[in-house]
Parts: sequence; structure tokens; C-alpha cells
Amino acid sequence: MKPLIGISSGSAPRLDAGALAGLVLSCGGTAVDVREGKGHAWEAGGLDALRAAGAEVCFVGVSTVLGAAEHPPASVDGLRMPERGLPVKVFAAAGCTAPDRFALTLAQIAALAARVGDASLVLVETHHGYAPVAELDELCRRAGTSVLLDTMGLARIDGDPVAAAARLARWIPYAQVKGFDWDEPATSRHRPLAAARPELTRKVLDAAGELRAVTVESKAPSLTEDIALLREWYPPDPRLPQAVSEEIPS
Repeated sequence: MKPLIGISSGSAPRLDAGALAGLVLSCGGTAVDVREGKGHAWEAGGLDALRAAGAEVCFVGVSTVLGAAEHPPASVDGLRMPERGLPVKVFAAAGCTAPDRFALTLAQIAALAARVGDASLVLVETHHGYAPVAELDELCRRAGTSVLLDTMGLARIDGDPVAAAARLARWIPYAQVKGFDWDEPATSRHRPLAAARPELTRKVLDAAGELRAVTVESKAPSLTEDIALLREWYPPDPRLPQAVSEEIPS
């Protein structure tokens, strides 16, 4: 099964839900991931408007930081977009699995799981300034969460992103990609995928194993080209031919 290909609302924050869905479809994708609470225009119409316009929603991101006291479990009640069966993307603080913080982390995960249906639908992003790879691995193993692989984020928290993706592979159902300078990920601007050593992006994605969706989350003005490259890597499954009726026409 090939992953869905699409765009993150972070790539086009000024587009409303219908326009965001139209953009991804016009680029050759089918899916979107979206972020709540960042002022992105899609929120006015919400998830229903995205789906009505023909886009499949992969997950919704929120600002919750696991293991951070300023995000108590009760704050999950104030989130607008998470719904049952739809993954929710969060962050995890470095130290979220420490003995003095793990109870809070588990309570936050339980509150999120109550909204979406299961702890495995809580996606923790690979992101600079948050939990390192080893702790993400431990968190998923102990709490049943999953990982959103952000390629630039992974390169910023681990010097060997291919090995890191392989280590986390069993926890990774979704990936966000963007072009960037692999030698200087901490300071790089976003670039077109094809102009940023795409073979390294491909190696990281391959190391992550089977994915449900890959979305482009990038400020580079190359969404159409980026989607086209992902389509080369993950061509759609051929449609099965319709069964020929054995009935003899009367």
C-alpha cells in the first residue's frame, strides 16, 4: 500500500479549507495535515470543509507538549479539532520520561487518547528543542504513542538521521518532508526537495518503513515540484480492472 501524498497547512497558512484542499489536489496530492492554534485560515471552515472539498485529513497538530507542566491534561478539553479516529500530533519535552515527569506525561496521553480513541493515535514530532531520539523510542515503547517523522527536525536532533529513522521505524506512520541543507540543518532555509540532496530524504523515508502518508511542510515555493517528486518515489497503486460480467446479454 503506497502512502497518501499531500501538503501541510503550514505550507499555505493563508488558504482557507477549500483553497487548501484545491491546492493539494491541483498539485497531484490527495491529503492534508493541519495545525490548530497557529492562525491558519483553514480553521474557519474546519475539518468538514477540507473533506467536502476532496482532501483526506491525515492528522491535526496541536501545541500540547508532553511532560510540560504548563500543558496539564485538563487543557486537552480546550482543543477544538481533535476527533475520534483522527491522529493528533504533539511535542514531547526532553525529560518527559523522567521519573518525576512521567506520570504527567501519561496523564496527558490519556487525555488525548480519550479524544482520539487510542494512545497510538498520539503522534510525537521529531523536533529541535524537544525529546531526543532515544527518549522518543522509550516514550513510544512505554506509553504506546507513535512518531511523526519530520525530516528536518530529525536531522536537527540526531547526527545520523537515517539510523535514527530506522530506530524509530516501528513507531512511524506519518512523515513530513521539506528540502533543506543536510550539512547545516539547524540554520538552513527551506529549499525545493529536488535541490536539497533528495537521495538523503529518500533514504530517511525508506529507513522509516511503511508509511500511511507523506506531506510537504515547507516555505519553499516549490510545492508542485515537491509533490511530483514524491509521486515518483511513491507512484499510486494501479487500479484493479473491473470484473467482466459473465452474464450473457438477453
